[in-house]
Amino acid sequence: MDDFRPAVQASLSALGSETLDLLRRSDLLHNLVRRQLMETATATLTPPQELMQQALTNHCRQEQLKDEAALNSWLEERWLSRKELLHQLSLPLKLTKFALDSFGMQAEARFLQRKEALDQVTYSLLRVKDSGMAHELYLQLEAGEADFESLATDHSEGPEKQSSGKVGPGSLMRAHPQLRQRLRTATPGLVMEPLLIEQWWVVTRLEERHEATFDAAMRQRMATELLQNWLQIETKSVMKFLLSEQK
Repeated sequence: MDDFRPAVQASLSALGSETLDLLRRSDLLHNLVRRQLMETATATLTPPQELMQQALTNHCRQEQLKDEAALNSWLEERWLSRKELLHQLSLPLKLTKFALDSFGMQAEARFLQRKEALDQVTYSLLRVKDSGMAHELYLQLEAGEADFESLATDHSEGPEKQSSGKVGPGSLMRAHPQLRQRLRTATPGLVMEPLLIEQWWVVTRLEERHEATFDAAMRQRMATELLQNWLQIETKSVMKFLLSEQK
C-alpha cells in the first residue's frame, strides 16, 4: 500500500501552528487528520455513476428533499455546491473499494481470527440465587411440565426476565466465560443442568447457533475493519508529527 502519510502531513502543516493548536484545543484536529487520510487514500478512485445517483437519491430521501429546488435550498443553507456534496457522498463508496483493494487479501485471516466473536447464538436463560429452586425449575423444563418463557418471566432474577428468558441472537463472546464454554458445545433444544456462576444458579438451553461464513459480504466487512485499524494507526502517527512540530 502507498504511504499517504507524508502528503497529509505536508498539507496540514501548511495550516500553521496557531491554526493546528486551535483545532487541537477545539477537539477537531483528530477528525480532520482522519478525513484527510481518507481523502488522500481514495483520491484516484471514481465510483460508478449508478452508485453515485443512488447515494444522492438516498441523501435527498434522508433529508426529506422532495425536488431539485429543495436540494438547492439545502445546499445554499450550508454553503455547499452540488459538486462538493457529490464529493462528500462519494467518500463512503470509495472507502468501500479502497478497503477491498488494500485489505481484501488479509480479510480471510481476519475472519478466522474473529470467527468465534462473529458466530451468533440464541439461547434461553434463567437465573436464581437458590440452588433448590434452580434444580426444581430445571426438572420442570426437562419433563416438559413448563415452558422456558413462563418460568423465566415468573422466576428469573436477572434482566432476561423482561425478555421471557430469550437472549440473542448475539455473539457468544458476550456471555460469561463459564456459560460461553457450555453453550459452545451444547445441543440445540436440550435443557442444561443448573450451573453455578458467581452467586447465580443458571439454567440454559441453546436455541440456535448461527455459524458465520466467509462470503463476499464478510470479506468486505473484514476488509473494512482492517481499514479502520489502519486509519486509527495512521491518524495517531500524523497527529504526533503535527503536534511535535509545534514544540
